[in-house]
Amino acid sequence: MSIIEEQIRELLFLRLKKLGYHLIRCKLINVYGKKTLQIMTERIKDKKMEIDDCVFLSKHISTFLEVHDPISSSYVLEVSSGGLARPLTMIDDYKSFKDSKAKIVLKQKFLGKKTYIGFLGGIDKNGKILLETEEHEMKFNFLEIEKANIDLDWSIKQNQAN
Repeated sequence: MSIIEEQIRELLFLRLKKLGYHLIRCKLINVYGKKTLQIMTERIKDKKMEIDDCVFLSKHISTFLEVHDPISSSYVLEVSSGGLARPLTMIDDYKSFKDSKAKIVLKQKFLGKKTYIGFLGGIDKNGKILLETEEHEMKFNFLEIEKANIDLDWSIKQNQAN
């Protein structure tokens, strides 16, 4: 995460929480000189996000960022939900999405590879993230994880079943 992304995250995290939203991810993308600020969020109460939520937050965030001006040049603001392949960005996500299938990419190889897919088992008493793959029951420290997402194929099947 860049310094600007971290500053924006700090500016927005508590503000969004007071409005009833959880900030999932803040990402600033620069493609061919065009900057886009992506804010991924969800309602705290039910982990959902409707188009009305995106419109409401877009207006609120853009007004707030105009005052604090963390990005020196022009940019496009995108506010969205976590989607079906929602990223797991905080340790609490691993509790909230217990029993969900996830794809975890580690910073370093473990047992010969960096990527594992399995079902989240929550967090143990020592704060380790539990993952049950077809081969292993695994435990990771949050800081060992480079990135993690809910498995898209599993998520689509779950939504079709409901």
